[in-house]
Amino acid sequence: MAIYLRAPEGAYAAKVLVAGDPGRIGRLAGRLDAAELITDHRGLLGYTGKYKGVMVSVQSSGMGCPSMAMVGEELIGYGVRRIVRIGTCSAFGEGVHNGDLIVVTGSAPGDGTTASMAAGAPYAAVPDFRLTSNLLAAAKARRGRFHLGPVVTVDVEPHLNAVTTGAWRAQGLLAVEMESAALFHLALRASQRGIGSVEAACILAVSDGLRGSPSGEQTYMSDDELESVTDVMHEIALDALIA
Repeated sequence: MAIYLRAPEGAYAAKVLVAGDPGRIGRLAGRLDAAELITDHRGLLGYTGKYKGVMVSVQSSGMGCPSMAMVGEELIGYGVRRIVRIGTCSAFGEGVHNGDLIVVTGSAPGDGTTASMAAGAPYAAVPDFRLTSNLLAAAKARRGRFHLGPVVTVDVEPHLNAVTTGAWRAQGLLAVEMESAALFHLALRASQRGIGSVEAACILAVSDGLRGSPSGEQTYMSDDELESVTDVMHEIALDALIA
């Protein structure tokens, strides 16, 4: 029984976009043909409709890895086999600027949820290669500014500072966010639990970041600027989802 989503059986398409922000899900639903609300339990909005003739669902996960883990596990239980996370991040990587997109190649798991699910075993929180390749191809087709690389996942996203970002940048990480490591881990372990192959990937929009160096000024995009960037991200993610 689904405790958190409470959608009817068969309500989800096999391909789903997830976002932490329910407001983003409402905007995404507007891009679908014949979108139907399938759940709003606990404020976790979900819709199913068609995009370019293909059945897809869009679902909010809430903020943070604990919520992502619970929602992701239930989506897999509903038969979802392809999941793309879309969201925002705070960037500190060299050459990564506000308004850029990041196609995520891996997530350094600095959160407690992923560590708990791994139960002390070493693990690599990495996305599905094919689905990530779809994101890369869709991003290239849009000809905008994007980066391909790893990020760090944390429980509480801090204001960027020289201590945290200096260490993260030295490890080759580009940005910090709050959900992807848990999603990747869920997908990777699914086949080992007899569930079958689950593909997961992630694309992020840089909403804020540091200028020039780890000790630089933290700058933020305006709401209108961020909405414009995330609209592009939504199109890329939808195209990758159905590719």
